Amino acid sequence: MGYMITATISRDSLLGFFELDDSGKIKYSRTGISPDGVTEHSIIGQDFFELAAFRNSGELKRLFRRFVESREAADSFPFDCCFDNTVMHTKVTLTRAFQTELFPPESIVMLSIRESEN
Repeated sequence: MGYMITATISRDSLLGFFELDDSGKIKYSRTGISPDGVTEHSIIGQDFFELAAFRNSGELKRLFRRFVESREAADSFPFDCCFDNTVMHTKVTLTRAFQTELFPPESIVMLSIRESEN
């Protein structure tokens, strides 16, 4: 039986840039540091919201789904990521884009998470 490393997107590796498909699967990521114990490439194809190590990742997933269904070009909002004993205040930006090398072009969502002051 194979041993699989379970990647998590922790507090330290959450800030950065992710490209997600409409279901939330990671197509690309660029963060300040790699996710815990794994290379950046090992999270490609994984569900961002399942890897996110903050307790209220389901709330962010709900906002993501609403954005995908809205057909808006972009959205930006403050979001507090609740970890076990800390809260990280962030600004989340969602931007719709298309991978044009595919036919038909595949819809992707660019997710940017930056720490904010409050």
